[in-house]
Amino acid sequence: MKTGSALILLGLFVCPAAVQAQTTNSAPATKEVLVDSHASIRALDVVVNGAKSGTWLLFERDGEMYAPSDAFAEWHVQLPPGVKPIDFKLDGQSYYPLSAVPGYKFKLDAANQSAELLFSPQAFSENRLTQEKSKRPVISPVLPSLFLNYDLNYQTTSQNNLPTAKNLGLLSEIGASNSLGVLTSSQVGQNLTNNPSAGINKSLLRLETTFTRDFPDQNQTLRLGDSSTRAGMWGRSVYFGGIHYGSNFGLTPGFISQPIPMLAGTATAPSTVEMYVNNVLRQVSNVPTGPFAIDDSPLLTGSGDVRIVTRDILGRQTVIEQSFFTTTDLLAARLDDWSVEAGSLRNNLGINSNDYGPVFASGTWRHGYSNDLTLESRAETTPHSRTIGMGMVTTLLMQTLGKASLAFSNGQSQNGDLWLLGMEHQSLHNSAQIQVQGASINFRQLGQDLTTPPVKLQWAGNWSYSTANASSFGIGLATLSRFDNTRVSTLSGNYSTRIGTRSNLTFTASRAINDISGTTLTAFFVMPLDHNRVVSAQASKQDSFVSAMQNPDQENSLGWRVLAGSMQGLAHEEGGVNYPGRYGQLTGDASTSPGQNTLRLGARGGLVLADNSLFATEHVDQSFAVVEVPGYDNIGVGLANTVLTHTDSSGVALVPRLMPYQNNPVRLSADDLPISAELDSIEQYAVPAWRSAVKVVFPVRGGRGALLKIILDDGQAAPAGAVVNIEGDNEEFYVARRGEAFVTGLQSSNHVVLNWNGRQCKFNVTLPAKTEEDIPRIGLLVCKGVTR
Repeated sequence: MKTGSALILLGLFVCPAAVQAQTTNSAPATKEVLVDSHASIRALDVVVNGAKSGTWLLFERDGEMYAPSDAFAEWHVQLPPGVKPIDFKLDGQSYYPLSAVPGYKFKLDAANQSAELLFSPQAFSENRLTQEKSKRPVISPVLPSLFLNYDLNYQTTSQNNLPTAKNLGLLSEIGASNSLGVLTSSQVGQNLTNNPSAGINKSLLRLETTFTRDFPDQNQTLRLGDSSTRAGMWGRSVYFGGIHYGSNFGLTPGFISQPIPMLAGTATAPSTVEMYVNNVLRQVSNVPTGPFAIDDSPLLTGSGDVRIVTRDILGRQTVIEQSFFTTTDLLAARLDDWSVEAGSLRNNLGINSNDYGPVFASGTWRHGYSNDLTLESRAETTPHSRTIGMGMVTTLLMQTLGKASLAFSNGQSQNGDLWLLGMEHQSLHNSAQIQVQGASINFRQLGQDLTTPPVKLQWAGNWSYSTANASSFGIGLATLSRFDNTRVSTLSGNYSTRIGTRSNLTFTASRAINDISGTTLTAFFVMPLDHNRVVSAQASKQDSFVSAMQNPDQENSLGWRVLAGSMQGLAHEEGGVNYPGRYGQLTGDASTSPGQNTLRLGARGGLVLADNSLFATEHVDQSFAVVEVPGYDNIGVGLANTVLTHTDSSGVALVPRLMPYQNNPVRLSADDLPISAELDSIEQYAVPAWRSAVKVVFPVRGGRGALLKIILDDGQAAPAGAVVNIEGDNEEFYVARRGEAFVTGLQSSNHVVLNWNGRQCKFNVTLPAKTEEDIPRIGLLVCKGVTR
């Protein structure tokens, strides 16, 4: 309880001696009040472990100091269990002995009516430096839309003594989105011109047709139609037609499903805490006295070392160093991740449009039992087989992750089993992994041919080390054994080092042994240059070449690449250009080698029909926005500071590349807006659903702006401060010096009103034709009926 009304309440509790002390000794009366000959109440400015904590009423009896319960709460000081208050209450509060707190020290400054309190850091409650969880943004209303993506490719190949082969191919996707979800269907076409020299028949095949509906509030997604199953630890991902329903953490921006390490320390006084992750400063926080913990920090991902530097107000420094390890294979404690699928397995995708096989059902469930242990179970069933399995992922010693799973199958009166064991180690410089998997000859799982036995035993291991100067090397070994007694083993190694400040040189070697033998040696050099250009070279037994390329960017809209050398032992040259424009991407490249020349031309883009407008745009892979700036054409529109397109003659534009379920800053280019344009903001936030459209309207006050020169009936300039407005328009403008007023919202013909000193006059304003300057100066305009 702080001073103020509390001092007034003292009169209700103290004895007459206290009142006498107040009246006869007025100077300290507001600071100390006697309760009896052995006790008093002091109003003191309190400093707790070096931090000012305001003015508090402290009760003193026989040299022992007591503080109200509110003080302990505000100081974040914890009383030991069983401590009882004294038999004195003020304003309903109990008083507790300060000496009961560990490390208690008290120093009174009677002259300044202040006190310094010192407690052990362990006496303070823990302060948790938790990252503030971003609130889920409100999804913008979905604007119904249709979109078409196309990837068109034309290729001609001429070979010695053979006719020129020509082939026109198309990969397309048609989609429709509304508030219910997104329906998409993709197709592939080959030899669309039916050219007999192409070597393939004319065909147009359906690939995938899927309806997708997201449930962001539950982090779940439903798919109807063509999809793929979730593999799990031991399963296989297969294409199917049917239903897929399960969790999808990507629907919540910033959601972290894996456990984040917690870092802890203690501050002996109010301090600044700096967190360095792999020697890079990533976070600075202020903490009060006492223990603190840093948890739920998205900066602590992967593996490495973290250093916490604590500096108190006296400059004293404490350093805590520890390693951390986390992985997406683990789920945070009590978090569930699941999916179910049912339908018919799909065969020959890209070869047949509607080749569906036997029906099936499968399900996968993962549960974060703790931050160190994630459990998994999976089941699959078809008319001919049933498979069930379980697994776990857990942290081991020394930043190591352990995996284990076991599965059993039953089908056609035959039983089989599969097992898997693995370990992964990650640290700042070292990385190692080993995994062993074996199966019995009768084990079968979803997507596996019933007549084909599984792999008998396979294991793979690798180790890599990276140095502080950006060099690294590693080795790997993999072995695969089948039930027909065939065996293949591969030994590989690599070394990479930095040359200069940006260039990199890499050597790789691999050798196959046992039933298949062969050796491959490759050297690869990469040198980045200015202006987004890269030069590279590769040398091996079969391929040796040098290449250069430039990726398109804001400054260079045209990308290119060239290559010269040999491939498969033959001379080879090739080159190409790439132009990513507002309406799509154009590509062209040519290659030549002895006896063969090839030319390829491509066009990739999209069309969108939304809000009764048809837009040509780049490939529609993400969400998009229809932006309207009524009455203003050729206004740059984009995301944040990147201009992606311009408004058309109707003031409308389509902005692609919006991230679903996130705040996307849709912004107008201020340089393109005329000075007369009035709008509240040049930026608005849009939160679209997945691959859906939203509408963003920037309401601009219509009309043009003009500088009006106004005089009154007596010939003098209109006075500064007079108010001008267009008749029928509530917007007000003020006259400046020399009777000039800048007025916006003017049409071709206007009635303008001037108000000054309780009087009013009207005059007509007619705008001239638009000029390049577009800020006409009009006057002299006579405002009759008002004089100075």
